[in-house]
Amino acid sequence: MMNESNLDSMVRRAKATGRRVARKREQQAAPTVAKLCEEREGAAVVSLRVWGPYEDNPRKYRLKIVEGDATKTVCFKTLAEAEAAKARLLRRSSKIQRRTINRAITEWSAELVSMQGRRAATVKWMTYQTEVWLPLHKTLTQIDESDAAKIYLEHVERPRPKTGKPPSPATHHVQLMLARQLWEWAIGHGYCRSNPWKRVKPIGRKPSGKPQLRIDEARRFGEVAMQQAEAGDASAIGALLMMYLGLRQGEVAARVARDIDDDGRVLWIPSGKTKNAKRRLHIPESLRPLVLKLAQTKQPGELLFYPATHKTHYRNYYWLRIKRLCRLAGVPEICPHSLRGLHATLALEGGATSEAVARALGHGSFAVTAQHYASASSVANAKGSRVADALSTPKANDTELLSLLKSIPFERLLVQLSHLSIPGTTEDQPRR
Repeated sequence: MMNESNLDSMVRRAKATGRRVARKREQQAAPTVAKLCEEREGAAVVSLRVWGPYEDNPRKYRLKIVEGDATKTVCFKTLAEAEAAKARLLRRSSKIQRRTINRAITEWSAELVSMQGRRAATVKWMTYQTEVWLPLHKTLTQIDESDAAKIYLEHVERPRPKTGKPPSPATHHVQLMLARQLWEWAIGHGYCRSNPWKRVKPIGRKPSGKPQLRIDEARRFGEVAMQQAEAGDASAIGALLMMYLGLRQGEVAARVARDIDDDGRVLWIPSGKTKNAKRRLHIPESLRPLVLKLAQTKQPGELLFYPATHKTHYRNYYWLRIKRLCRLAGVPEICPHSLRGLHATLALEGGATSEAVARALGHGSFAVTAQHYASASSVANAKGSRVADALSTPKANDTELLSLLKSIPFERLLVQLSHLSIPGTTEDQPRR
């Protein structure tokens, strides 16, 4: 038989072992409140129940947490800590609805179209720009500030499959902006509580504006485009409209036959990228016969400068055609937006006011035009011209005449001048 002293020693060892196991469990469980919340946010939505806190001793307060089929016990040294942890768990459980990034993007894009009225093509582009670099399998709440900075840095340095080069600053700056917008939307819907992308600083400096053709280069480009347009190339007419009227490539591609009005003199832009895009423009006289002839062969709702056979809008359609025209003209290859910028530059150099140029481009203010479209030298030259005009003292009649002439489109002014007779010529002298 086992004597009493041996039994006591075994009991003492068993108790000591139990205390060591309890301490180990307590050490593992004590820092797990934040971890437990994070695990809950990354898991499927299940019910959460919290019992306690129970006072096991003056320095041990216990919470019993049941989440679905799993049960956990978390201990705290004070009653206040236990109560605060319980409130935190219940608060998170009552509000957070976990969403993976992939599902959140799907909901966000659908709401942009249905609730905010964004164009489907624009939302499709925004969706691609977020899906291409974010970890879609993770939940929104699993991304903290350090994760966001790391993901962005890796994306900036990772070569793109198509080009073999990292994305340009202009590209990844926009992608970072869209990530911030996605998380702000998610906060409003209760899918997360903070935006980890807010403090992520954009890397690199994105360029403002696009490279533009010089004046002689623009003339050669215009001559080649006119030759192609006269040969029946509708996209060449569209390219000329971008240069002459400062249209966006999307505005050209979306034009239908009924947008041509007043016997080919007026082009209507009923809607566009922004609310300021709605405008009515005068078609240059040199293009009027070509545009009118094209519109007369189409039904009112048929596209004019974009192939009707294309079921969806192909973003690179005008990129490829304008580069082809550049090669034919022997000038540097540019993009469609460069023609829009060239229009702003030449209009300012030609004496148009900054407000008129901004309105023609569909901008709310000249600040956008100056930053992204018109060259810095043209803006400076236009300011210099206005200073010189202000310093001069023309007669009142001259001022009114100059103001009237500036308000008339250049192409129409040429037409009107061609109908005027010059005094002193043979035709003006009376017959004897």
